[in-house]
Amino acid sequence: MRAFAALALGLAAFAAAGGSASAQTLRTMLTSDIRGVMPGRSPDTATGSVLQNIYEGLVAWRADGSVAPMLAEKIDISADGKTYVFTLRDGIKFHNGAPLTAKEVVWTWERFLDPKSAWPCRGAFNGTNATKIETVKALDERRVEFQLAERSGSFLSAMARGDCDSAGIAHPDAVDANGNWVTAIGTGPFKLAEWRKGQFIELAKFADYKPRTEPSDGLSGAKEAKVDKVRIDLVPDAQVAKLGILQGKLDLWADVDAASIKDFANDKNVTVVTTPVAGIYTIPLQSRDPVLADPRIRQAISHAVDRASLAKAVLDDASIASPSLIPLTSKYYGKVQRSGAEYDPDKARALIKASGYKGERIALITSKASPVMADTAIYLQSMLQAVGLNVDVEILEFATQFERFYSGRYQMMVWNLTPYLDPLFIVERFTGDKARQADKVWDSPASKELLKKLVTADDGQDKQALYDELHRLQMAEAPLVVWGTRATTVAFRKSVTGFQAWPGQKPRYWNVSVAP
Repeated sequence: MRAFAALALGLAAFAAAGGSASAQTLRTMLTSDIRGVMPGRSPDTATGSVLQNIYEGLVAWRADGSVAPMLAEKIDISADGKTYVFTLRDGIKFHNGAPLTAKEVVWTWERFLDPKSAWPCRGAFNGTNATKIETVKALDERRVEFQLAERSGSFLSAMARGDCDSAGIAHPDAVDANGNWVTAIGTGPFKLAEWRKGQFIELAKFADYKPRTEPSDGLSGAKEAKVDKVRIDLVPDAQVAKLGILQGKLDLWADVDAASIKDFANDKNVTVVTTPVAGIYTIPLQSRDPVLADPRIRQAISHAVDRASLAKAVLDDASIASPSLIPLTSKYYGKVQRSGAEYDPDKARALIKASGYKGERIALITSKASPVMADTAIYLQSMLQAVGLNVDVEILEFATQFERFYSGRYQMMVWNLTPYLDPLFIVERFTGDKARQADKVWDSPASKELLKKLVTADDGQDKQALYDELHRLQMAEAPLVVWGTRATTVAFRKSVTGFQAWPGQKPRYWNVSVAP
């Protein structure tokens, strides 16, 4: 009865939205609400899916993880690699009509770097992982200077990070007198029209948007809002979302659950596309926990996981199984990254016995934020119990799970990482000093030293050797279990043109049209 009521309410919501829809409205959905409007404040997929259409940064990632200018017209770098001067494109406006100047760039970056802002990406720029911004200042109306403490080969890529919403530049009117972000005012092709928490988000075409002239590529290049509005309903129930697509009440579902794929396959009005993305499926292990502090237990967990079977069971796609922090989509994924975590339950049992494990309870935290997260926990529990580990599954609301991860208060957790087109930032996301940042998972001296080498490496250096060394260390220390490269399935009505699934996963609503 409760499920039927939820289904009826969901379809009613679509009906209400559909009544005001037109050929100029793209109707889509998310399974969970966004977590705020400050660019980069929350790295979850839902928030980024909305904010990447609103904000733009000085630079942006192409689909292959290389960096392109976005709000910057040109970038001048000093001979010593410590000074970057960005010249802004002329004629760019914010969604409130104000012109983009160097002043707003400085204002935004001062808030990013302020410890009080709790910006999750701050660690990439405050010296925690070798890159440190010393100063940001306006040279004139269109030029901004960033001074670094030391040369950093990854500085521009760090600025382009998708989980940081490309370090999008905002207007000060987005913040109230107390410094709270109350709305989103960026320079992107869409502006925030309405956010009704727990119900929907509506984006509107920004009429004064000035696109770049280069071809669209990843989060860079030419962007055009070809619809007047994007209506994003919050639909946590997969059955409701499926019926929304089949009945034409939704145009696009950007992350279809595996159970619904077959229902779309025979519908001539629906296109289904599955693609690997530059993210990974992980199980972080808390090395400060009394049980999991023993690397033999962590290694046992890794060898107890049948990755191919798990991928087949959860996603019906064994091809994405992988043990590496480096996703299959990366040019740095090679022979080494495929090795070192073979499924071997006998070896797992031997490691458990050698550790002196006495049956202590191990909690595996997950949530119902997506069917994949809940299903992963159930299959993992079975695999780990089969080798003698006393594992219980705890299902939390995603907001609670989010807080537990960032505070480090867990033993094991299902944590599916948002895509990073540059794999350096997958490594950076998990690696660092737990004492300084509780959400870091891997804080051995060797891992932190390797991260620093990767951060400072220029494009001409042999990064493959560093990534190979990192993988071997990951297998030896087992700070987390990686069981696959993420994949996403998109379903959209035949009336939708221009939408493309891509390694960055988060839907790009620009350059997309909807026919009557």
